[in-house]
Amino acid sequence: MSAGPEPVESGFPGGLRAPLAVVGAALALLVAWCMIQLPAAGAGGGASAVAQSQELLVNDLARATADSIGDVAGDLSTASALYTVHPDPTPAGTLAAITRGTPQALGLALVQRSSGTLLAGTGEPVPVESLPNKDLDRITVTLVRDQSGATVVLTAAPLTGTDWLVLVTTGLKIPATTLSGQPAEALLLTTFDGQVVKSRGEFDPQYQPLVTAASTNATGGVGSLVGDAGKGPVVDGARTTPIAVYAPILTGDPARPLGLNLVLVGSAPAQAAARTPVETAWMTAILAAAVLAALMLLGFGFVLPLRRLRAEALGGRRRRSYRLREAAVVSATLRNEIVQVRRGRISARTFVVAAVAPLLVCSAVVGVVAATTVPTAPDLVVQGERGLAEVTAGALRDQLSASLSDLRTFATRATDDVRSLKPALVNLIAQNKRYRSVYVTDADGTVQVDAGRTPLRTVERPPAGSGLHQQNTAGRIPVLYANTPLPDHTHVLIGELDVTKLSSILRRSAGNGKLVDSGLRTLASADGYRAFDPLTDQALKQSVTDALGGVGRPGTDQIDGQWYVVAAATVTGSPSTDPLRWTVVLQQPLTTLPLPDNVVRRYALFAALAVGAAGLLLLGWYHSCFVRPLRRLADAAARVHQGDLKTVIYPERLNEIGTLSQCLDKVRRQRTATPAPVPLLV
Repeated sequence: MSAGPEPVESGFPGGLRAPLAVVGAALALLVAWCMIQLPAAGAGGGASAVAQSQELLVNDLARATADSIGDVAGDLSTASALYTVHPDPTPAGTLAAITRGTPQALGLALVQRSSGTLLAGTGEPVPVESLPNKDLDRITVTLVRDQSGATVVLTAAPLTGTDWLVLVTTGLKIPATTLSGQPAEALLLTTFDGQVVKSRGEFDPQYQPLVTAASTNATGGVGSLVGDAGKGPVVDGARTTPIAVYAPILTGDPARPLGLNLVLVGSAPAQAAARTPVETAWMTAILAAAVLAALMLLGFGFVLPLRRLRAEALGGRRRRSYRLREAAVVSATLRNEIVQVRRGRISARTFVVAAVAPLLVCSAVVGVVAATTVPTAPDLVVQGERGLAEVTAGALRDQLSASLSDLRTFATRATDDVRSLKPALVNLIAQNKRYRSVYVTDADGTVQVDAGRTPLRTVERPPAGSGLHQQNTAGRIPVLYANTPLPDHTHVLIGELDVTKLSSILRRSAGNGKLVDSGLRTLASADGYRAFDPLTDQALKQSVTDALGGVGRPGTDQIDGQWYVVAAATVTGSPSTDPLRWTVVLQQPLTTLPLPDNVVRRYALFAALAVGAAGLLLLGWYHSCFVRPLRRLADAAARVHQGDLKTVIYPERLNEIGTLSQCLDKVRRQRTATPAPVPLLV
């Protein structure tokens, strides 16, 4: 057709080249990101991976330390409540009664709240002057220094119905655990300025700056630090790297900082072999090839031919042959030639789908490979899971032992009138969330007075003596309880344990933790479960069996098609819990561990999703803005070629396809006897 003024086009971002430029630039940036980040992630690990893998362990240890401090407050509250049942008017007698209820105390003091006068004291001297405000209306827990300069916990509680305040000092305890296989390690209790107030184990003084930094960072929560590479002790002929893992100790409800942190100082391999679930170089090469192929096909097979057809429609003299079927039809109509049927021509829709296919296929392949490849867990990380199981089992043991200790202490102050114990039982429930109900029964097991929820225990003669028991092995809820006889030898004090509280301890650990009995039946679980569900997976059963045999062996196993780190530990170490033969078994997915493999895996999945999304964006953009209008234009061109000169051809968009529409309508008007106004897009 003859040359004339060019129709108006909107240009970017409405032109043919806009999708290619926008999505192409994004894909180029993605490939560059993969080239930089994937090798760096795959080469990571070593000390950093070991340190991060211990964060859950240290956080669990910090919670166990906080629980032991909180138990003192609970004991003091119960002892104070029992005092109101049988009060003693003398300070010495009152303090003697309170002492029997606080076995962990180093020293006790009774002071007058209004004046601060010391009325009585027992045990080690209590630093009364360290508590400036003695007019308290609730239990408080603070850190103070005793006369020897040692840091102790000072718990203060007002005595109901009196003007007296009970002060109790207790020592700081560090749970006994180590980072298996690593030398020069220690567990430290530190203040926020890095001062070590108590330690288990020894560490090199040159690590003090790392300890100070970890203590300062603990104000923000759990975390880890890695020291200078190769500055740790020599292990197997190679230098290691010092690490510090920290967690704050929070007490009370709601939890508040006590002013102490738990810091684990240890060492780890300076470098780890780069083992990743996806070969980063090959994956980046595949992504780059797919991106290049898609952009080249779209650029040279779709955008360039249509741009050339536009130039031809605007008066270009060079005649071209087109492989796109729609472009060939429009070109022949513009030149008033017969449309020749040739083999090898392809529709625009099919071509665009084929051009985008490399991106979609690459996305699927990389995503499937990254999702199904099993990461490799270093032995130190696996051993860390064993430590986590042991800490969880220890926390459960402490809770179970404390429940029996509570009841025994309570029983020492009980009177023959069991009905008068109701207020003290209510206080015991309120101060100790481990119980669902506490009650006194007669010799036949009939409840005489109770507090809390309705008892689940079946009425039967209570076991002789005091201890922990599991009444049922089937049913809707496990009935777990502690019992101890009262001084009159005709009544028994029973506290039913709250399974939800036991489950909350299991939920501190990552993954799925279970508490099972000697028959491998589930008593509590971090996730949803049915009571007494038996362990069915052989790996879990073997892990529990090994732990009961005293040879716990953590390892990696496949369970229901997914790989886990499995570790078990028995709830033993106390005369009250040993006969139960309960076991904690943890299973944590390998894909959730802080490993370089998992970092690469996540990056690979992100890249796969990004490439797939880019492919779908290109497909949708070109199909809706260009392919569909081009197909309709080709149909209109075919009608013009067949003699339909009355139907006006309107441009749909101000782009190259809109220009072709206007040129084709101009041809239609030139072939008709009656000119029609030029249709323009408004």
